[in-house]
Amino acid sequence: MERQILKETATPLFPNVTTSVKLRGTDVLIHGLCTGTVSVKTAFRTKRGNGFLSKLNILFGDRYTEFLPIWVWVIEHPEGVIIIDTGEISDVKDTDRYLSKESAYSRFISKRISKHMTDTKDELNNKLHEINLKTDDIKLVALTHLHLDHTDGIRFFPKADIIVNEYEYKHPYSNLPTTYPTWFKPHLVNYKDNRIDVFNKAYPITASGDLFYIPTPGHTYGHSSIVFKTDHFDIIFAGDASFNQEQLIQNELVGANADFTKSKETYNNLALYGKKYKTIYLPSHDANAASRLMNKSFLGTVL
Repeated sequence: MERQILKETATPLFPNVTTSVKLRGTDVLIHGLCTGTVSVKTAFRTKRGNGFLSKLNILFGDRYTEFLPIWVWVIEHPEGVIIIDTGEISDVKDTDRYLSKESAYSRFISKRISKHMTDTKDELNNKLHEINLKTDDIKLVALTHLHLDHTDGIRFFPKADIIVNEYEYKHPYSNLPTTYPTWFKPHLVNYKDNRIDVFNKAYPITASGDLFYIPTPGHTYGHSSIVFKTDHFDIIFAGDASFNQEQLIQNELVGANADFTKSKETYNNLALYGKKYKTIYLPSHDANAASRLMNKSFLGTVL
């Protein structure tokens, strides 16, 4: 339900979650870590109007969503610990200072469309400590896209291999590059043909071929999701392909998307995949994502 946010202290609690899945008969741990919360304009989350009007409705609307989680997913994979996106940091609350090297336009837009509630204790280095992992334990960081609430935690992983789709890196949409660490030079990857059903193109993240980057453009031009093929079901870590599972089911587009036509194609592919395979669908800002992971609730059963 849409409502006006009046108090920024009204931040819901999204605790860490941990579950195990079977991978070639062995238990593998998956963690969901919430790195703070974000509230966005309601027209940002849900498209209102067509074409340029949809963007104006974001800018000039005065209603915000409830505070939404900023999930980071951690897989203790046999080939090394893998994290999907890196979450937010507390510096983002002081927009003018944090984005001082960005254009005045970028600062204005950032202040107009979102509110962040991330404290130091919520930052990913501290969240990893809560599950008995250190930043140096992370072998691979897979980025779904380059928006700051997915990239701000990059600074904690100078020794890890960081990968992102090449098209996303070379054709970014609404990213804020001055927030990246100076050393940030990710490993750029391209999808390979005939690697996965429905999406066809995919990039194998693991040598064992159980984790894949898949193309899910729309929110940004090169947005990717990650499929984890376990022994008994698949998990799609969906980034911002949609803000929550209900949007996908109801075919309700995100207002902030770069390309609505591509978003519709992505929705069709995600829905078809969920019908063909047992799939847990986990967007980054879905308040119910952690419970679906813990309860093994599949997308196809609600389509």
